[in-house]
Amino acid sequence: MDIKICKELLEPYLKEHNLIFYSVDLVKEDGNLILRVILDKKGGIDINELGDANEYLSSKLDKYDSDMPEYFLEVSSRGAERTLDNEEEIEEAVGKYIHVKTIDMEYEGEFLENSSLTITIRCNLKGRFKNFIINKDEIKLIRLAVKI
Repeated sequence: MDIKICKELLEPYLKEHNLIFYSVDLVKEDGNLILRVILDKKGGIDINELGDANEYLSSKLDKYDSDMPEYFLEVSSRGAERTLDNEEEIEEAVGKYIHVKTIDMEYEGEFLENSSLTITIRCNLKGRFKNFIINKDEIKLIRLAVKI
């Protein structure tokens, strides 16, 4: 089976439920084959939506996977600390807690503002809050972060 068929099989479901397809991979972990499908949704996807998508895809794959060795199907999200990969995702993250790595520093805090050339992040430094304006061309990594 060509694993790319997963996207085709999911297409009507994705449209109906406003889901975004990110990737599909066949990986081997701990001696097991895993067919891993990554989905998301604007505003975030929850565990029930992932479970429903898994059930849908599983029922559709039954017609196509007879030539494959035994595998596990895993439908998951990009995660709570996913990278922000494009300007749209960066804009959607305004107001959320983020982690930013630049050439010289790492910052973690509330994402206050996004402009064409910079972002502004509010960090808690030992009980004192300070805003940092970071040039986008200095950012090596920007991702959502879980506040602990």
